[in-house]
Amino acid sequence: MLGFARSSSYILQCDIKKYFPSLDHEILKALIRRKIKCPDTLWLIDTIIDNSNEQEAVIDYFPSDDLLTPIERKRGLPIGNLTSQFFANIYLNGLDHFIKEVIRTPKYVRYVDDFALFADDRDFLAEARGKIEEYLIKLRLKIHPIKSQLFATKYGPSFLGFRILPDRVRVRNSNLHRGRRRLRRLQQDYAIGTIEWQDVERALTSWMAHLEHGDTWQLRKQIFDSLTFVRH
Repeated sequence: MLGFARSSSYILQCDIKKYFPSLDHEILKALIRRKIKCPDTLWLIDTIIDNSNEQEAVIDYFPSDDLLTPIERKRGLPIGNLTSQFFANIYLNGLDHFIKEVIRTPKYVRYVDDFALFADDRDFLAEARGKIEEYLIKLRLKIHPIKSQLFATKYGPSFLGFRILPDRVRVRNSNLHRGRRRLRRLQQDYAIGTIEWQDVERALTSWMAHLEHGDTWQLRKQIFDSLTFVRH
């Protein structure tokens, strides 16, 4: 992502509208059956999909739908479930191939339902967006109309909690505020004995590793040098 952003003039940054609640069960099962043939395995997968907990209702219409189609088709997978993450990647695997092999975009990254294309030609990316929207119709998905944008990379695209500027990589303010709140909650939980020191260490190590992806040495020093944990 960093190399693509700094070597390209423009980025098409896309987000799938309400991705997990929109995943169509019938389409997902058909995609899985292209690769898996074992009846017992398919039975187990179908059982997991069919018993997904109720999701947010998404009413979107696609070509050939009638009035009741969006209501009648079963959709949605629980966010955070390990199988949901796996199924979500399978669902967009075809999109990856379409972008790389049909649109022929060498600079492309995707993380679940967030993806970005890079190029020096703005018109190429604008045309690519139209092709992607058309492809997504057969998956009964839509690009988010506000979160999906085409703009110059010099303005700093955001991806996975970081903002990539021409001369540095910064943590997004919203992520930094969220991280500070988590640290305060860790301090409180440790103080009253809700969690043990091993839990604190795991959380701190995880956040430190995340911050290390950006130019954050001074930020990490500022945060962690003054951090204390006291058990009451």
